[in-house]
Amino acid sequence: MIDTNYDGVSLDELRRYVLTHREDDRAFHAYIDRSKATGRMISIDLNNPHWEKTLDRQIQKTLAVEDEEDRY
Repeated sequence: MIDTNYDGVSLDELRRYVLTHREDDRAFHAYIDRSKATGRMISIDLNNPHWEKTLDRQIQKTLAVEDEEDRY
């Protein structure tokens, strides 16, 4: 087995890798962990009566972060 350094690639590159190598569970878990750490992973609580507003805020926040990353 090849030991791959998933930290050595950007999150977008890792995403593309995961999409083309769906059998690589380690890459998938690395992608999920990094997505959560950077705030790109959005989760909702459907028991929250205001889940739609919460989701909308999280999406707007994610888009703002991605827009800021694109500037550099």
